[in-house]
Amino acid sequence: MKVREIMTDMVISVKIPGSRADAIKKILKENISCLPVVKRGTKELIGIVTREDFARNPEEEQLALLMTRDVKTISPEADIREAVEIFSSGEFRRLPVVENSELVGLITVSDIVWRYISKLDLTYPVEKYMASKITSIWEKTPLKVTYEIMHLSGERAIPILNDEGKFTGIIGDTDLLKVLEVSESTVKSELSGGTEGDKWGWNTKNIIYITKKRLEFPDKVVKDIMVEKVVIVRKKTAINEAAKRMAKNRIEQIPVINAEGDLIGIVRDNDMIKALL
Repeated sequence: MKVREIMTDMVISVKIPGSRADAIKKILKENISCLPVVKRGTKELIGIVTREDFARNPEEEQLALLMTRDVKTISPEADIREAVEIFSSGEFRRLPVVENSELVGLITVSDIVWRYISKLDLTYPVEKYMASKITSIWEKTPLKVTYEIMHLSGERAIPILNDEGKFTGIIGDTDLLKVLEVSESTVKSELSGGTEGDKWGWNTKNIIYITKKRLEFPDKVVKDIMVEKVVIVRKKTAINEAAKRMAKNRIEQIPVINAEGDLIGIVRDNDMIKALL
């Protein structure tokens, strides 16, 4: 199978010059993880901006300074296994598809799971690909701390535990992005001038007000915004069935529970694609 058969060809992109606000608005509206960046008036790919970039650079408003410029790409005629091998390295989650230097599509790890693995007759149990050592957090953890934990652990979504240590929900980077607020701060700077050495001379001052807009998390905890109705699987669930559930709910990972409802692991899309190697 070729990349062309799985990729998204109606690519939602942003143009530069452009702003942070425009990019965030598109990502939230379309519920996507990234946006290719093209030069205004062309289809020439010049970068990519992801959900992580906004929280990582809270004071930057210019899209050109937020995006990643050195972008790995793939041809629409490449075999799907080439994309799987690139994704399996763990360095990339999405690949712009480029033909004759122009952006013609986008393929992600999720596309392979949702549009390919979900349709195959792969009956291996998910326990073969699940991670049993996972990061989880308490439901009363502040959102700022939650973001830092996700950033440091490299997780895109984290299971939530209540006071009794029971699995009660999940929170993802999109959930955090939705509640980011713009705060403004103004700094006054005084520049003095006059006749140097003349104590009777006029001492003039130019006052400059510098206003900065910064993205910040509200004073809330995980429980306020977490997803409580979580799609789950059990360890003997077939991998293609797990892929179907992920495709239906447009999620990138799925928790694994035991008969008592306790969390025992999580299956991520970038682990599932290894079934194709």
